[in-house]
Amino acid sequence: MFRSAWEWYLQRVTGGLLIVLLAAHFWVEHFMTAQLRSGNLTYEAILARISNPAWQAIDIAFLIIALYHGLNGLRNIILDYGRLERRGVAVLNIALVLVGAVWAWWGIMAFSRL
Repeated sequence: MFRSAWEWYLQRVTGGLLIVLLAAHFWVEHFMTAQLRSGNLTYEAILARISNPAWQAIDIAFLIIALYHGLNGLRNIILDYGRLERRGVAVLNIALVLVGAVWAWWGIMAFSRL
């Protein structure tokens, strides 16, 4: 149940971005890696790619977009099929924002350990 046109719009935009990012991710990871094509893919080669700040920005953007799209979709499903009062909707929103924030923090912190 979308409360505003912005929620509806952002769900569609993030869905489109996910298609583009997933296709790019699949292409880069499976076809553009020279070491993979030659059978010489190593941990060091993967570490070199994910240590690059540009790739980190792309991966973090992918994470945040996927989290927003997924958690907002879950929220809409719960609101469509649930019988929540205003207070229940507020609790749901807070819970999903907290889950999203913790998950995003956890994913972003993984890059700091490289």
